[in-house]
Amino acid sequence: MYSYKLKSHPDSLLIEHLKFVGDRASNLIESKSINFKYSKEQLQYVAKVMGYCHDLVKGTKYFQDYLLGKNSVKDKLKAHAFLSSLICFYNVKGINEELAIISYLCVKHHHGNLKNFVDDMYIEDINKKFVKEQYKALEDEVNDICNELELKLPSLEEINDLIDELEYILDEYNDKLEDNNDFEKYILIKFLFSILIYSDKEYAIFREKNDITYDIPSTLIDEYKLKKFGNPKSNNIREIVYTDVIENMKKANNRIMSITLPTGSGKTYTCMSMALKLKEKINKDMKIIYSLPFTSVIDQNYDDYQNAIKEVKKVNTVSSKDILKHHYLSPKDYRSEELYYQGNEGRFLTENWNSQIVVTTFIQIFETLFSNKNSNLIKFNTLSDSIVLLDEVQSIPYKYWKVINLLLKEIGDLLNIYFVLITATQPLIFEKNEIYELASKCEDYFKQCKRTKLIINENPLDKEEFFEYVNSVIENNPNKNILIIVNTIKLSQELYKELYKYKDERELIYLSTSIIPKERRNRIYKIKHSEDKNIVISTQMVEAGVDIDMDIVIRDIAPLDSINQSAGRANRENRGQYLGEVHIVKVKNNNQYLAKYVYRDDILLQATENVLKDKNIIFEEDYKSLSDMYFRELKKNLSNNKSNKLKTLIYNLEFEDICNEFKLIEEQDKVQLFIEADDEACKVWNQYKEYLEIEDPFTRRDKLDYIKGDFYKYVITVFRNKCRENIEYGIGYVSKYQLSNTYDEEFGYKSKEEECIIF
Repeated sequence: MYSYKLKSHPDSLLIEHLKFVGDRASNLIESKSINFKYSKEQLQYVAKVMGYCHDLVKGTKYFQDYLLGKNSVKDKLKAHAFLSSLICFYNVKGINEELAIISYLCVKHHHGNLKNFVDDMYIEDINKKFVKEQYKALEDEVNDICNELELKLPSLEEINDLIDELEYILDEYNDKLEDNNDFEKYILIKFLFSILIYSDKEYAIFREKNDITYDIPSTLIDEYKLKKFGNPKSNNIREIVYTDVIENMKKANNRIMSITLPTGSGKTYTCMSMALKLKEKINKDMKIIYSLPFTSVIDQNYDDYQNAIKEVKKVNTVSSKDILKHHYLSPKDYRSEELYYQGNEGRFLTENWNSQIVVTTFIQIFETLFSNKNSNLIKFNTLSDSIVLLDEVQSIPYKYWKVINLLLKEIGDLLNIYFVLITATQPLIFEKNEIYELASKCEDYFKQCKRTKLIINENPLDKEEFFEYVNSVIENNPNKNILIIVNTIKLSQELYKELYKYKDERELIYLSTSIIPKERRNRIYKIKHSEDKNIVISTQMVEAGVDIDMDIVIRDIAPLDSINQSAGRANRENRGQYLGEVHIVKVKNNNQYLAKYVYRDDILLQATENVLKDKNIIFEEDYKSLSDMYFRELKKNLSNNKSNKLKTLIYNLEFEDICNEFKLIEEQDKVQLFIEADDEACKVWNQYKEYLEIEDPFTRRDKLDYIKGDFYKYVITVFRNKCRENIEYGIGYVSKYQLSNTYDEEFGYKSKEEECIIF
């Protein structure tokens, strides 16, 4: 038997690495219920060849010298991706030309990001220059590896002809893209690319597979509810909703479904139970991905599901294989029944959602769908065979509705994904015939809600008139908790000063994003647990999943979905009919609504004004019909320019441009500031400085993951033109010695004296 010596990594034989990656890629596809135009067997073969070829050219003398630490090796000579991709193309082209192109692209870019197809049409001169020299430097053992893996190695004489043939085929393929009118090519390339880089990194980190066992019972929520709440009452609204959704799921055959329910109707448990029972109905191991727009809500829902698993499985600690939480601040450690993973191992398992239930953010989901980046696409393949719960789906910007409609429908069919859109205010992303509503009696459920009412003030108010209005509400309601939400930091601070006269008789609390997150959490805790009657002055940050219960809300005009979020802070615990008042006002400055400083898209505010016009009081049972009117207004007036542009880019496989065009959160000229507000902050900043001095990129990344959760307790985001500090390493620093001049104990960061907008 041949004794292999070539290495892929310092501690790994090249043959072992290639064989693992190819076989693993093929096995991953075999396990999935996919529905591309190519057969599963064809795709398994292509994935296997990609895996066998992807690092084959590490078998040059140049790369082997590099592994031995010989620094004289030129970067381009030790590079291996291009010639490996050429050999992969050579092996696949006899099977199918398109699959050969895709395999070439995937192997070529497996260490980087996918590019626009047009940029891959021609072979770079530098690759042509070095490819023959690299080929000549292939060790003899490469032939034995090819024989072992049943690969064909082109001869040196064939290389130039192969490059010419590839360029011709790429050019032809690009011409054909002009007639492309579906997303299958886009999805297939990302899927196979993801399969390859996932298998490659799994071997590099673990040297073994990391599969999970799907053993969470479909009755998880039923058993937990019984233990926690006892036998349900049949007339309880939450139980009625729960039964309705589950029964309709059993009858549904749709990949796109919705659950439209008023807040407080038990959707957290209902949607998870529905997903578990849907998985049982399909009779397939499927990942459940529960996604929310706000990191602030994730922790609570994750804890709810984790507690259910603890109770039903009768365990003290829940394995990450059962449920994990993933967002940019979550720790990248991973716990199984036997082991605890940190560093690269924990990061790989967490970021690739190696779990039965994943609780994550919209950012993570949609970056996976629209990004070209290697770090986002590695988990693209894990979307297959999944049930994706999109909660608070109304927060998706309407300019992306059309492209999301098209993509979710197609990717659902191709990768066996079920999408469930969950909200109290269902946007019109899908037409009625495209989506199946699981809460069949949702109209009745909304009609039963009588917790709050909107009180509409039609006439605009200048600042002084607004202050008078707020004062009158406070004085007429001495025993009520009152929340006032305005659109700019400047107005919020001026209002706080105006209301300071109530400080002795009421608890006065200020909230905005100019305050460090640690202090914000303290103030929110105080609001929730104070026995005094609170007056809370806030910017719209309080809408983003902040769980407080007030009696009266005064809200400066905003898009209707934001108003609905604000209304959700009133009479949250349902203390009686219409005890929650939500006053809508329109604060102006020089005949300009202050709302327009924040909500720059006139369509949103205009649609809101249209549906509120000539209405004085709107009761909660009419909120759904009001929201339906609002989304119809948006649909009628919205521009599909952004969606149409993205659709064309997807047809043409312009991966880099797609990533740049799709921004779930619009980029703004903002900077981050670290506020050294207390002794703990001093300690964390010193740890951050240690992180900056670490040279090794992997150790450096681990250090940042370790301190990130504590670090961001002290970080705020401000507009660059409002910032006084110098920005170094992407972040500004306010030391404890600067606090008195820069950071106010009540209001937070002191920006320059201009109108300051927050989001």
